[in-house]
Amino acid sequence: MDHDLMKTYTCFTVLVVFSISLSTAAEDIERYFRFTISQKSELDRLTRVISIDNVRNDTVYAYANEEEWRNFQLTGYKATELPHPGSLYQHEMSDARSGVVDWDRYPTYQGYLTMMRQYASTYPSLCKLDTIGFSGQNRLVLALKISDSVAAREDEPQFLYTSTIHGDETVGYVLLLRLAEYLLTNYGQPTSEGVRATNLVNNMEIWLNPLFNPDGTYRLSDTTVSTARRGNANGIDLNRNFPDRIDDTSNTTTGRQIETQAMMRWTKKHNFTLSANFHGGAQVVNYPWDNGTPSGTYSMCPDDAWFIQVSRTYATPNPDLLSGGFANGITNGCAWYEIFGGRQDWMYWWNGGREVTIELYNTKNPPGSALLQRWTNNKESFLAFMEEALKGVRGVVTDADTHIPLRARIDVSGFSNVPVFSDSTAGDYHRLLLPGTYTLVISAQGYVPDTLTSILVTDSVATRADVALHRVPTDANDRQSVLAHQFSLLQNYPNPFNPTTDISFHLTANSFVILKVYDLLGREVETLIEEKMEPGGHTVDFDASRLTSGVYFYRLQAGSNIAVRKLVLMK
Repeated sequence: MDHDLMKTYTCFTVLVVFSISLSTAAEDIERYFRFTISQKSELDRLTRVISIDNVRNDTVYAYANEEEWRNFQLTGYKATELPHPGSLYQHEMSDARSGVVDWDRYPTYQGYLTMMRQYASTYPSLCKLDTIGFSGQNRLVLALKISDSVAAREDEPQFLYTSTIHGDETVGYVLLLRLAEYLLTNYGQPTSEGVRATNLVNNMEIWLNPLFNPDGTYRLSDTTVSTARRGNANGIDLNRNFPDRIDDTSNTTTGRQIETQAMMRWTKKHNFTLSANFHGGAQVVNYPWDNGTPSGTYSMCPDDAWFIQVSRTYATPNPDLLSGGFANGITNGCAWYEIFGGRQDWMYWWNGGREVTIELYNTKNPPGSALLQRWTNNKESFLAFMEEALKGVRGVVTDADTHIPLRARIDVSGFSNVPVFSDSTAGDYHRLLLPGTYTLVISAQGYVPDTLTSILVTDSVATRADVALHRVPTDANDRQSVLAHQFSLLQNYPNPFNPTTDISFHLTANSFVILKVYDLLGREVETLIEEKMEPGGHTVDFDASRLTSGVYFYRLQAGSNIAVRKLVLMK
């Protein structure tokens, strides 16, 4: 929170509170407040009670829904309530793309849907609209895919920008819409900007999710963001709702908010190499870990040096971030303040992705007039950060006999417990590394691991290292019978298992696929896949944490092809 924002609080307190109190009294379940602490380690307990937003010296800014507020009052801290950051301005809105592309106003919810659909329909060879899921109030959570072969899964890094997981942090929402327009309109143009945009679009799969929490952003109406709120419709902070390597180690969707569930399922369908999650309320790039040591102390992850470098890639050309009060415009998450259930650490720990959290601007939901300068200050950062996904080491992992792409694990010697994975459809992997010489270990279920030594990585295009793995020579391994042109459902591995196992299958054509798990009585216990899928090899993780030990069956249907296998859960 900068000095201008504090002045805004002072000047607008009466106006804002009075103007919205009558209309929002029943619906507004979210409080914004500040309090003081003696030392940051106090936040180790408080971060589990309330949603901490910022920490400046001994002053903590935070949000709470009603239940959290009651629990916070029991802690003994004295809080000062503040005007809500989502309601400081009355915004100019537009229903149409033509009204937004001056980029000094916000779209209505319908205007947003129109813009996303128009990008896909205007540039069908470059842009595809995908649905991540639905919000609690049944609004769409959308993403654009931008790539030169937009209908195909290619041997390219998958890149993701996502914004506004906190509904009242709206700068990234509009900037990602503008980034989509920038990439699409500059593609193929004989200019320096066109060459750069074309290189990105041709060499990676770019995914843009401008608005992850539409219920928070359009809190009271689809026609305005002037009453935006941090949490979703249930008042839950979605960036505290993901599995956590320390506090919530069950990597399942059970019990989570509908938006979180949707993002978790959607992420599993992809293999993101690099991503960034845009926020507001500060000006800094935040990198892992977000917890693991006492709040206010540095929590070093295995890729710490690389994260520092890539964070500075975003921050260095950005005047906002360099003036945000953090050294070099970056911070280790836990060194700032500790949180649990953040998406950044979840992407890194469980999905093999590399994600940072970027706070774009001190004012969370600023006037539209502020958006123009935010684009100017962030455009180079956007592009330079994306280009980092093209570095490191990359390759394709296949079966040495059938040449089918494999889902494999890629470990780097000296970097424990943070592997990346090859894509089960294209077989490609992308391991982001600083310049140096490395040893890679590639392993897949049922295959003999392979070790690649003396892999030289430079600070330019990624070094290529393809791998063909040989099957483990055992009669018990029925995967030997799988040929490249057969429909097949493979035995899950491991089996028996506890609590997770991989289920792999091969499709010969585009098919609508249904993969479900049943108990011995034929009752459906889990739907793993129910969607159209491309030909090739696919692998899905099945997490049976909520099931009891026993024998289950999994059934795959792809068009007229049906296959059933048995699996055994032993806890």
